Amino acid sequence: MIHSNHAHSKGLDRYTRSQVVKQSIRRHIGRILLDGRFLSQRSLDAALEEQKRTKELLGQVLVRMGLLGADDVRLPLMVQGHLGSLSDAVKIAAGERQLLGELLVQSGRITGEQLDFAISEQRRSGEKLGEVFKRLGMLTERQLNALLDVQLNQGGAGDSPLRLGELLVATGHITREQLEFALQRQSLTHGRLGEILVEAGYVRSSRVKYGIRLQKMLMNAVLAAVVSLEMGAVATASPLSDSATQNIMESALNESGEFACLSAKERELYRLVNEYRESHGLPPIVNSRSLNKVARVHAIDLCKNQPAEGADNRGLACSLHSWSDKGAWKPVCYTKDHAFAEAMWDKPREITNFTYIGDGYENAYSTSEKEVNPARVLEAWKASPSHNAILLESGDWKGSNLLAFGVGIHKNYAVMWVGSLTDPLGPMQACVTAKNYAMK
Repeated sequence: MIHSNHAHSKGLDRYTRSQVVKQSIRRHIGRILLDGRFLSQRSLDAALEEQKRTKELLGQVLVRMGLLGADDVRLPLMVQGHLGSLSDAVKIAAGERQLLGELLVQSGRITGEQLDFAISEQRRSGEKLGEVFKRLGMLTERQLNALLDVQLNQGGAGDSPLRLGELLVATGHITREQLEFALQRQSLTHGRLGEILVEAGYVRSSRVKYGIRLQKMLMNAVLAAVVSLEMGAVATASPLSDSATQNIMESALNESGEFACLSAKERELYRLVNEYRESHGLPPIVNSRSLNKVARVHAIDLCKNQPAEGADNRGLACSLHSWSDKGAWKPVCYTKDHAFAEAMWDKPREITNFTYIGDGYENAYSTSEKEVNPARVLEAWKASPSHNAILLESGDWKGSNLLAFGVGIHKNYAVMWVGSLTDPLGPMQACVTAKNYAMK
């Protein structure tokens, strides 16, 4: 059974502002530490492996291994307690009030280049920047409202454990009494709290700088949680089928564990496709980390959640290009009339949070056998005119100039994604085994 390319629905769920703040975020401490840039994915993976062996709490492992200090674990754990709902998350926003675009970049949702593009679009169209972000698919209505609440709370005077003074008290650099005195003085002079504390001799300027840096890191984690609202909403409405499926999906999205490199079967399929192209005078396509992620996530979804087994409201069968409602993406039943083609084209932007900004196109394969054989996958695609056209950039695909190629294999499903833009993340390394295939 094989299928190939297209799918999408641009329609967004409609939520009122009051409904938005009730959405659950459910943030794991490891994700918070990564979002806050407290440690790298490699360090977290090492700690998780050690945790499996010792059965300690993750924070204890990180401190014992010397990867983080006690405060660098304790404060993110405190933040975790405020991420049970969106309303709690936006309330703890602190720091100097930032522009909407700055918040988006800080959250990791978009890059500086993407912000520049959105601003140029705003100047051209005369729209509000938030409307431009929505039109370009960078934000949903729910995410925009949440960020506006963050912005409002940053400029307010409400209580927040992330305010500079509270962080300096929490880390033991000043006392509660010293903070109260400084806040009283600030209300009279309207000066900066850090400068007032230094002038009073309560703390060194280096400690104030440390507090500001810590505040920014914790806010990074809060913002990343807030902009993941849509993912949380999807998961809340339709949770993944079981914890094992959720764990493997998270590993694929985070490129951790077995997904930190290309498996033997994935790199073999990658090699076979490029060799086939070269035999027809075409250049090999560079591997793409971003499209690997899209391919792997889809292969897992197809295998675990079986979105291709249903039908749409017209009674048309869903194909292998369908996506379930059990994950962090917009679900779609992809039908033979290609009515939802754009849903497929959008998936690289959606799954990678706009790291890969181009359209994506897919070949997919399934077998009744327990495992995929890469050589048989290629033979099946070659035997199908529509799939073969993508491989050789012929027919409707002539002149597409494919520059990025991702592969994903999970059990009896194999998926490849291609695009005509280069991937800013570049290729993924092959897993180290006795036999390695050269990545071209």
